[in-house]
Amino acid sequence: MLNTTEIKSLIASGEGYNVEFKKSIPSKVKEITEEICAFANASGGVLFIGVDDNNVIQGVSFNNAKRSALQNSINELTPALHCEIYTIQIDAKDVVVIEVPSGANKPYVLSGAIYVRQGPNSQKLTTV
Repeated sequence: MLNTTEIKSLIASGEGYNVEFKKSIPSKVKEITEEICAFANASGGVLFIGVDDNNVIQGVSFNNAKRSALQNSINELTPALHCEIYTIQIDAKDVVVIEVPSGANKPYVLSGAIYVRQGPNSQKLTTV
């Protein structure tokens, strides 16, 4: 689990190969799982929900229903992958942190597709 200082440093550094920001939880939580899949197929990474693309902490509400929906989506990854998911308060705003390890059993697949990191972006592979 990252501490507040480490998280602030990562946010200040901006998005990159191992860091992704989402301003909010999308209505399709699969979008988050695609990012997780890409990190697992790369060298791991950290996803921050509640931070916009300009490195500004917006905060986010992460209730049990959203947590459950996200966990169910992550459970669709093949092979199974354990991510650390927690909420931390920074500047009186809640930020969801998802720490994704570099997968030990690559490639990780979501709904029949493989996602990879290309610089600061996640891409769906079209050919294998």
